[in-house]
Amino acid sequence: MKSTLLLPYLLILTLNINAQVLSTSKYAGIYMCNIDTIRGSGEIITIYPETDSTILFYIDICLGEPSYNLGSLYNRVIIKDCQGLFCSNQFSYQNEGCKWLFAFSYDTLKIRTVDNQYECGFGNGIIADGDYIRESSTIPEFFENGESIKIYFKITPPEKYYN
Repeated sequence: MKSTLLLPYLLILTLNINAQVLSTSKYAGIYMCNIDTIRGSGEIITIYPETDSTILFYIDICLGEPSYNLGSLYNRVIIKDCQGLFCSNQFSYQNEGCKWLFAFSYDTLKIRTVDNQYECGFGNGIIADGDYIRESSTIPEFFENGESIKIYFKITPPEKYYN
């Protein structure tokens, strides 16, 4: 009887030990750039490992006073050799779209706009370019959007978020 009850626990333990760690897990966490608590400005990006070759990201940017212009975006990037290229026309007003290069290096994420394509649907003067420093390497379960709603990465991929 005791061995029958113990078997499910041993099976769960074995499954947890053999659970695969995604190669993109090394990029997971929360990164920050240009944080200025006095002006109320800053850039935060949350990175979630989706597969061995993709990450999900949520970026939230506030320009601070006096304009308090904002920008946020939730999407996916394919990562290869610590780099990824994000391209989107989803929020473009002039069919230019936005195009960013993601480059990871230890605890830093550099985002650079490529081909002068800045149109990501952000407020005036908002761009994602910067050197983001990782503040947490814990794999996040969710991000909180501008309406203070928790969006869970496993449940809501970007395609579902915008529909």
